[in-house]
Amino acid sequence: MRERGYYVFERRLPADLCNRLLEFAFAEKAVVRIDKQPKLETYDRQNPKGVRYDFSESMILRSDAAQELMADRSVLAVAQAYLGCAPVLDLIACWWHTSWSQQPDKDAAQFFHFDMDRIKWLKFFFYITDVGPDNDPHTFVAGSHRTGGIHPSILNKGQVRIDDKDVLNFYSKEDIIEFHGPSGTIIAEDTRGLHKEKHVRAGDRLVSQLEFSDSVFGAAYPDPTEGFIPAPSLRRMAAAYPGVYSRFMRKPHD
Repeated sequence: MRERGYYVFERRLPADLCNRLLEFAFAEKAVVRIDKQPKLETYDRQNPKGVRYDFSESMILRSDAAQELMADRSVLAVAQAYLGCAPVLDLIACWWHTSWSQQPDKDAAQFFHFDMDRIKWLKFFFYITDVGPDNDPHTFVAGSHRTGGIHPSILNKGQVRIDDKDVLNFYSKEDIIEFHGPSGTIIAEDTRGLHKEKHVRAGDRLVSQLEFSDSVFGAAYPDPTEGFIPAPSLRRMAAAYPGVYSRFMRKPHD
């Protein structure tokens, strides 16, 4: 992972956990842009209303299955080994991508870009549905996470969406990795490198995400914990590793 910037694990999430996350994602409301305006809607597979449906962190925390994923000890161990310190779970996410549009959407992260939210971080992507070539596979430019790995002509553009042709000018097709996989596939990735979600040509895709960082210095996110009731598995992990879960677990006097 240090050399290429990503790793696809042989083991997958249990089918039961994926099914519970899928049930949650069909039942709860997410933000979708309709006529360029954000709306709260439940996702209807037969009648999508936009390209991307994003669940808020506070909504994700309502899912016991999502909390179990947050409390996974093996994921935490990988993050700690890569970051070289006790990490902080600083972001959780979950979204649908749909075939509502046959053109890539910049607002849906379907053009290449790189992240800069923290000093150092590692993201885990979990495929909750099967993902093939038509289902918007996550795509990464291998090696572009390293210092000097992004060509200056791209880096100097800043955090903008970058066309495929601009990326292909500086990287071989062999280094542009598309991640296909069945439900439960787990990908760890240093998104300092160039990455994107391909647009969905058929069907849809549900992804869950955890981000671990070396600190919470950087972007500020809204507090998602109002009314939050931790599941037993998350409560146990937070008691053992309070710093890791400090963003999501309020202290008794808070």
